[in-house]
Amino acid sequence: MKFKHVLQVMTISVLTIFCPKLKSQATPKIDLSKPFTEKFTGEIKDSIPSLGSFIIAQNDKIIYEQYFHGASKETVFSVKSVTKSITSVLAGIAKDKNLLPDLNTPVLKILPEYNVSRSRFKNISNLEGKMLHDSIKNTVTLRNLMMMQGGFDWVENSKVSMAMGFSSDPVRFVLELPFEEYPGAVFNYNSGETYVFGAALSRIVNTSLKQFADENLFQPLNIHITKWDTDPQDRNLAGSELFMKSSEMLKFGSLILNNGKVGNKQIVSQKWLQESTSEQVKLDSWDVMPDANGYGYYWWRRKTNGHQAYVATGYGGQLICVIPDLKMVIVTTCFLNDKNKGRADIKRLHYFIDKITQAH
Repeated sequence: MKFKHVLQVMTISVLTIFCPKLKSQATPKIDLSKPFTEKFTGEIKDSIPSLGSFIIAQNDKIIYEQYFHGASKETVFSVKSVTKSITSVLAGIAKDKNLLPDLNTPVLKILPEYNVSRSRFKNISNLEGKMLHDSIKNTVTLRNLMMMQGGFDWVENSKVSMAMGFSSDPVRFVLELPFEEYPGAVFNYNSGETYVFGAALSRIVNTSLKQFADENLFQPLNIHITKWDTDPQDRNLAGSELFMKSSEMLKFGSLILNNGKVGNKQIVSQKWLQESTSEQVKLDSWDVMPDANGYGYYWWRRKTNGHQAYVATGYGGQLICVIPDLKMVIVTTCFLNDKNKGRADIKRLHYFIDKITQAH
């Protein structure tokens, strides 16, 4: 009896020491009471007339799911630049298969058809300047492209980006742009660089990005993609124009939250996800990313009420926000109609995400 009493005392002492620690490590619960959700739903619907969906999952369970302005579970949205983060994961899968070369590999080593030196021409104007351009172009690496540090003279959503979209070969268009900075020096958001990276990745895996994604990413996640636009060279656009349902975006976000695993199957390595979502580029300010704290390989980083989040962001309000320490994924979609306010809607959505993370 005496031994039993001593054992009970020891057990209570151990629990007293360790229970507070265990409690602090538990996933914080989000208070989505009926009054909160009713007020939240009404406010977000009125604030964002283009809103299509807002979904919150915690611990792999949906705790809030609302569709707006005629959208439903079956509505397919153009996820715009969310496509970039999916391309990042495809690159990781290629690396896991030992297909992706070192990221410091110059992209023209993979796409040599775009490496036509002008040194053989003798009578063209500004030959010296154009030869310098060619030599700089030869230094642009896969890593530069994934970090938006290609150095090209580029303004997103401008006449330059529109001209690229209308060109017969967007990859050639980007690679022939003049340089504003040396590659690797300055962050400048550039969808064109992603198209170049996507063309290289397609060459590396020896198939289209869609086929590679179907076999290695979408099918394992039970995602059925019917539309992913291509350029005039029939290459899937690595930076945009992938079409998904909100529930499919949630499945992708859950893959990231669960360190690249679906059930017991590892789809992409945890090591790649840690590298690609880490701060590859210092970035503490961005107009549509409140509390930004870096950019990875086609992943944005921000803090929401002190919680680190990794965000796939698409024009007009397409978001997949992964918040590991809350075990949470938040998905938003918006219609790209005349009510959409573009970048302003993205910023507004982050305000509502902050309201959710504040509610724990």
